[in-house]
Amino acid sequence: MTSTSPGPTTPIEAAPPVVVGWPSVLRLPHCTRLLGGTLLGRIPLGMAPVVLLLAVREQGGSYTLGAALAGAFGLAVAAGQPLLGRLADRIGQTIPLVAGALLSAIAFTVIAVTGTGNLPAVLTAAVVAGVSAPPLEASLRALWTHVVPSPSYLRAAYSLDSGSQELVYVAGPLLATAVTAVAGSTAALLATGLLGLMGAAAVATSVPSRTWRPTARSGSGVLGALGSAGLRLLLLALIAVGASLGALNVAALAAAERSGATWLSGALPAALSIGALIGSALYASRPWQASPGTQLVTTGAGFTASWLPLCLDMGPYTSLALAVIPGMFFGPLLTSAYQCLDLLARPGMVTESFGWLVSAFGIGTALGTAAAGPGNGSWAVPALAAAVALPLLQVVRRQLDQSRPSRTTS
Repeated sequence: MTSTSPGPTTPIEAAPPVVVGWPSVLRLPHCTRLLGGTLLGRIPLGMAPVVLLLAVREQGGSYTLGAALAGAFGLAVAAGQPLLGRLADRIGQTIPLVAGALLSAIAFTVIAVTGTGNLPAVLTAAVVAGVSAPPLEASLRALWTHVVPSPSYLRAAYSLDSGSQELVYVAGPLLATAVTAVAGSTAALLATGLLGLMGAAAVATSVPSRTWRPTARSGSGVLGALGSAGLRLLLLALIAVGASLGALNVAALAAAERSGATWLSGALPAALSIGALIGSALYASRPWQASPGTQLVTTGAGFTASWLPLCLDMGPYTSLALAVIPGMFFGPLLTSAYQCLDLLARPGMVTESFGWLVSAFGIGTALGTAAAGPGNGSWAVPALAAAVALPLLQVVRRQLDQSRPSRTTS
């Protein structure tokens, strides 16, 4: 595992594997503030695509324009996170977090003030808002090793992190819709920028973030964190995992149309998010003696297999119940990926590495959504995407086993 000074006072290597629950993590100094600030600052990532679409429609624009702006924002986020993560690994977290949030908030304000009628201006602002979105997710994961005292706490912290992030993509669209309905899209755009700024400020002004300092980098060059072959393989696997989630949205809409239950299009993704929260909690409730690489493959295999019952298309209520199961494996899979990425990251590049993880999921989601269209929303598309990830995860495990890292995260 990579680390940066100052580290925890108790050596992580010396702690025995024990069960640590989420409440124990939240009771540690700084943890509640770091997690809460990160979630608050990331809500705009769930709000922005919906807000942009609603703003375009409110001002008489087309769905095509709204979707293009939302897509441009998403791609810009995927591009910006590793770049800002690399900057944090060089100069610390304060400037990338605060300056990024401020620039993103200004861009949302520009869209709110000028409206969506001027396509070049609004498209530029959407890209700026996305590429400058503060790297809160990557920064938090770079900080966990400095605020937890043992590997068991670290695993619980990663589990809490992966489970709670589902709230961003549930609360974000709901909040965007509610604010737009009550106060209009202009207020919703302003609120989107403000929430990002508030969350980034909460994290950036915390003691762990302010005192976090980069370590010496292992090599340099254009590739940066991608110079790690193991990391590249893990990211490719996570692109495939993200593709299964992107395909879910289209498959859910198709299932809703086939069954005549329009509510299913939103309920199925929500069911998966609930499953991820449950799965992450269950994962943290027991000690795992297996290595992080073995956990990665095991949870990946479960994630792949859990899509197969949905392919039977057994009606809306059965499908709704079955959609919880991939989520229950997705949460632990993501937690295992965090642990493996921490082991695979090159020294001095941990924040950038986690930024690439965010990008991998963004790219995968977009590819999955695009692939599910020609597939007519078949459940086979997310199942196939998950299956593509599995052999890649097995190669990652072999690389980790061969490297024999000196520090474990069991």
